[in-house]
Amino acid sequence: MNDTLILLISNTLTAVAGWFVGRKRQQAETDNQTLRNLELAVNIYKNLIDDLKEEIHQLNLKIQELERKVDELHAENKKLKANL
Repeated sequence: MNDTLILLISNTLTAVAGWFVGRKRQQAETDNQTLRNLELAVNIYKNLIDDLKEEIHQLNLKIQELERKVDELHAENKKLKANL
């Protein structure tokens, strides 16, 4: 009877210890996966930001060119009005 009780207690303690260790490991794996997902999301947003910066740069160049053309047309228009 005494041996059975000791065996039952040791098995219970082993099961509880295994559960705690497994729980801690599972939590660590979950945290690692969360960090990986967060890193992927950050990389995706970084790429989007870089693409948008390039697009903004191209649009700014186009705006400058259009402003230059408008200024040329204003000067041409002014010259034509002066010739009338």
